[in-house]
Amino acid sequence: MDQLKIELMKGCTFDGWFEGVISFPPTYKYEFDSQSYVSDESKTGRRTPAWCDRILSYGKGIRLLSYRRGELTLSDHRPVAAIYSAEVEVFRRRKLQRTLTFTDAKVEHHLSSETDGLSEQSR
Repeated sequence: MDQLKIELMKGCTFDGWFEGVISFPPTYKYEFDSQSYVSDESKTGRRTPAWCDRILSYGKGIRLLSYRRGELTLSDHRPVAAIYSAEVEVFRRRKLQRTLTFTDAKVEHHLSSETDGLSEQSR
């Protein structure tokens, strides 16, 4: 358990916010353009990798569908992504239905692509 999780559990910081279960490797600190963590020879001989990059959520009707780490190597951090579904209140049903139909199609396509990529990584 890290400092953020402890503070969330206490309810003193980010009261009402939540984070999904972290099931991915640490996101920091990497050698640039590499899969290797940076070592810190001056202290213990090895820097402890950390989950510095996080996504917190807040609100009713929000459901986390996916929380994962990306593998881009452009920085000393790895990107983190989350996909959610959200319940929303509709006021002008007819007008919103046209908008949501187009948006739903894009999201469903994106979710399908994400799921395919995740299943390939787990093989």
